[in-house]
Amino acid sequence: MVRRLLSVVLPAVALFTAAGPARADQPVSSHAMVYTCCTPAAMKERLFAEAKASGAEFIRVDVELAGIFASEGGRPDWRALDGVIALAERHDLEVLGVILGTPGWLSTCADRGADAALCPPRDPAEFGRLAAEVASHASGSIRHWEILNEPDADWAFKGTAEDYARMLSAAYDAIHARVPEARVVQAGVERPREHEWTERMLATPGADAVNKFDIAALHLRLRLRNVLADLPAQLRSYRELLAARGFRGPVWVTEHGYPADPAFQWDPAYRGGDAAQAAFLRDSIPRLTAAGADQVFVTLRDNLWGEYLSEGLVHIDESDPSYPAARRPAFETVFDQSGKLDLDMLVELLQSWWL
Repeated sequence: MVRRLLSVVLPAVALFTAAGPARADQPVSSHAMVYTCCTPAAMKERLFAEAKASGAEFIRVDVELAGIFASEGGRPDWRALDGVIALAERHDLEVLGVILGTPGWLSTCADRGADAALCPPRDPAEFGRLAAEVASHASGSIRHWEILNEPDADWAFKGTAEDYARMLSAAYDAIHARVPEARVVQAGVERPREHEWTERMLATPGADAVNKFDIAALHLRLRLRNVLADLPAQLRSYRELLAARGFRGPVWVTEHGYPADPAFQWDPAYRGGDAAQAAFLRDSIPRLTAAGADQVFVTLRDNLWGEYLSEGLVHIDESDPSYPAARRPAFETVFDQSGKLDLDMLVELLQSWWL
């Protein structure tokens, strides 16, 4: 029986692997916009399934502290985070957890309603302790923790570069004390071309910020008047900035994408809707890897407005409770770059050999 099975499997695998041209596998992951607190369960399931099918190694997930630590000294609510852990295990995906949101009771602007979560904490050490409690609870399942998102952008963080440095430093120390094997990721900056914010953050007195993250991160998208060739140059420049301050570790691009809507396809060489989006990602991901990106997180789904409304590899119908996903050609392009086996195709080959 074993010999018969091998006689079926080995030729099928050989045929499958020889079916296409050789390619270098790219470190592809998913920027999925999964919100631990608030994304419906069926939507989370769809996003994890689509991320896995796209060939992603990691899926980026927001983990909101306010949803876990609702009151000072209160019992943490782990239900939503435990659901994310279960999804990651079921879909065999690594999670990059993004620690977000200062709980209102810890915020320096507790009187500002929803904006309280965007303000720095009264006590950075307490923020670090909460981040470490999350990392400890998820240890064994989630090892990578990004501290905030785009803190150089006012929409995402109301504090200063110095405030962020103190939060990052406290979180790093507390997480490594509780979970030594964890990896702390510096928040992906929205504007990596503008070095002033990062330089201030790294120079914050007493924070030693350059030694308080294991992985650096940045976001790379085209803006008006930019072209593809600008992105690897921005990545190299950002890496040089970090290296000059003493950091020579891995650098991740934690958000990267290109719209399918021609109205927002800024590079003249990549215009024409879905096909242009796929061509852009076909060319951009290897260039970013060559420029030093150890992971490239590609936008998985359409969301928000404007250019982001067509930036996803998939469009998910949120009016349907089953959340059906329509995949764009870019989905297959990213999967091909990941170097993963297409299991459905392999099963068809095995069935054809068996029958």
